[in-house]
Amino acid sequence: MSKIFYDHLIFFEEITAELDNYQISVEERREISSLADETMHHRILNVILKNLPKEKHEAFVRRLHQAPHDRNLLEDLKKDAADIEKKITAEAKKVRKEIIAEIKKAAV
Repeated sequence: MSKIFYDHLIFFEEITAELDNYQISVEERREISSLADETMHHRILNVILKNLPKEKHEAFVRRLHQAPHDRNLLEDLKKDAADIEKKITAEAKKVRKEIIAEIKKAAV
């Protein structure tokens, strides 16, 4: 998992903690974590792009690709997308619940 500007909003540790409850191989853990990270990333980007004016999409995606860790991305998003932090946090919470439910379901 690479550092992304919104990492402090998603609390991925809850997923990691859930995985700690099961005896799975390092490879399985890595694969599940990777899938969870990709799912979270795609859903967060979807929320961002839905709330960002279309004319800002290209510049945002270019900046994200160049420096995904740059916290200034969030600051700039806040100027162009109302309540974006709250929306990212809400989507992350929803995705976390879904992923944890899937992990529990698969463990049964």
